[in-house]
Amino acid sequence: MTRPLLEVFCDGSGAERVGRPGGWAFVIVHGDEVLRERSGGEAKTTCLVMELEAARAGLDEVVAAGWHRSHQVRLISDCRVALEVADGVFTPRPAKYAALTEALRALALTSGATTRWVRGHGGHRWNDHVDALARAARLAVTAHGRR
Repeated sequence: MTRPLLEVFCDGSGAERVGRPGGWAFVIVHGDEVLRERSGGEAKTTCLVMELEAARAGLDEVVAAGWHRSHQVRLISDCRVALEVADGVFTPRPAKYAALTEALRALALTSGATTRWVRGHGGHRWNDHVDALARAARLAVTAHGRR
């Protein structure tokens, strides 16, 4: 018997330069039902950190809720690096990414997540949704500091 599919859409938003505000977001959906969504941000970060944090936070939510025991899990992003980290085929070099990439990979293994890339700003409903949430989180940080 095939287990039902949970899709974890995630996205990060950051400035073009290092040390600027950034935001991240994920939404966990089953069919068309939103099970959970969250977002957050940092005052001084990078876009890649926000992409990785979005994926890590989404999978962490799946594992914490125990949904990985009864569902197939698919991590979906427009960031190939985040997906490659989750798949275990890429590890960014700078040491500042080590803890985040190790946590993401461990959660991908624990949840049994498969990955799927989608084109950013390509009109995909849930990817556009998390993009908007991540951007709003970044703008909130810009306006008010860490969120």
